[in-house]
Amino acid sequence: MIQPEQPKILGILGGMGPLASAEFVKTIYEYNLSGNREQNFPKILLYSDPSFPDRTEVLLQGDEKTLLDLLVKSLSHLCELKATKIIICCITAHYLLPKFPLALREKIICLVNLTLESVLEAPKKYLVICTKATNKLQLFQSHPLWQVAQNYILFPQEEEQIFIHQMIYDLKLNLNRQQDWEKLKHLQFIYQVDGLIVGCTEIHLLIKYWQRHSPESNSNIFLDPLIIIAQKLNKFGLT
Repeated sequence: MIQPEQPKILGILGGMGPLASAEFVKTIYEYNLSGNREQNFPKILLYSDPSFPDRTEVLLQGDEKTLLDLLVKSLSHLCELKATKIIICCITAHYLLPKFPLALREKIICLVNLTLESVLEAPKKYLVICTKATNKLQLFQSHPLWQVAQNYILFPQEEEQIFIHQMIYDLKLNLNRQQDWEKLKHLQFIYQVDGLIVGCTEIHLLIKYWQRHSPESNSNIFLDPLIIIAQKLNKFGLT
């Protein structure tokens, strides 16, 4: 007897922070509505746990075991719920990806990998907007694609990195979005880059805010892996 095809389910490990992962779910549906019936929309499991310890603090202190154990436990829950593919909605947490069990790694859509692939598909100059930990731990630079992508990517200097890190934490609390947009545009100008890489998922909140409140603003300057996933679910076998 022919077995029915198993449903394709996207699992999202969120809560880091919760507003960004919730907004990502909304983004997926916004990009996958036209011409479909509601019953054909993507199936999504969001596991949002804001109690995860601060990723930057834990990783820069070298105390990664607690975070690693929590990530593996939460990802395993999503696997038990039959998630076909999983996204960790925190780029800093991707630092621990090589330490996950192979069965989990095979299900994860790596945001760092997707970002660097996208840079190489449309090479131009980018500045990475990320947490202090992502910068200091050289998360992007340790990826195999870095050797060919590095000529197109800059990282902020210390002074700008301090501002960006604080901006990220403000976004978690829904603060200062209008000011942050102007400051990021200024960074694009002073670093003389064509675009900004979303190296922290909190920046997704800022992009969506400006798409809603100022449609004429150029949000296309951002290379956002969450938007890329929403636009190309079929690439990951999720439609």
